[in-house]
Amino acid sequence: MTETEKLLSMAPGGIAPESNYLDDELMLIDNVKLLGLPDAVQPNMNIIAICLKGKLHAELDGEPLEISAHEIFICPPETRVTNLMVTPDFEYQALCITNRALQLFLRSYINVWNQVTYVKKIRIYSMNDEDIDFYAKVYDLLRVCLRKSEDQNAKDYQREMIKGLLSTVLIGFCFFMSRQTDVREESSRQNISLFNQFLNLLQTTPQKHQTVDYYASKLYISSKYLTVICKKNSGKTANEWIREYTLSDITYYLRNTEVSIKEVSSKLGFPNTSFFGKYVKEHLGCTPVEYRTQV
Repeated sequence: MTETEKLLSMAPGGIAPESNYLDDELMLIDNVKLLGLPDAVQPNMNIIAICLKGKLHAELDGEPLEISAHEIFICPPETRVTNLMVTPDFEYQALCITNRALQLFLRSYINVWNQVTYVKKIRIYSMNDEDIDFYAKVYDLLRVCLRKSEDQNAKDYQREMIKGLLSTVLIGFCFFMSRQTDVREESSRQNISLFNQFLNLLQTTPQKHQTVDYYASKLYISSKYLTVICKKNSGKTANEWIREYTLSDITYYLRNTEVSIKEVSSKLGFPNTSFFGKYVKEHLGCTPVEYRTQV
């Protein structure tokens, strides 16, 4: 049992760690300390957290963040929540779900999610009492469905119940997001689809430091076309997206792990530590060793 699993099993109101997961793609948590642990949530998981009471102050990739009661917070993959501080009365519920599962449940509505989450980068939404009550009840229902059962037949039913619940709730949440955000229909759905595929590929590729040609080839399009699509849908080039996600992983490994600099360089796809050091120096203003020491 990992340290995270131990904390999950001891968390107030928590449930057994085995019951918190469904095929390693879903996790429910209500212990704020878990969000601050490097291994508590998989890097490829989206966090959808609802603040029921109190306030939370934190940093999201180094930027200040404040969440109050009746607000819902979206934390996409490869995003780091650090320096957590909460009021004594703080209560929240969170659903953590992988991109793969999210795409499965949202299907065609994944475009709305990606446009709002990755392009507009809206992280906090205000909810009324009815919205909060609805999602709190769904969270409780999901926990019931995730209860451990030795009956294989029951497990099969639970799995399908969870799929149905998640699909309904996530599609409903996309509608909720679209009501509060100006998500306009684009003239070219193909361009949006390719842009979403690029973001997903970027999120799920461990060695993120690759050329635009590499990612374009995976999508069976030219690098020039990929850059045009990215610029049109987000205002940023494909190279800028690659750099953003690469730096996010670099800062994570140097800040939150004891992985050696050589290993970090290899994990992210750099040809050698010398090139990696120059890259970090250029974009973070210091060497990997200095950056790790300063944090």
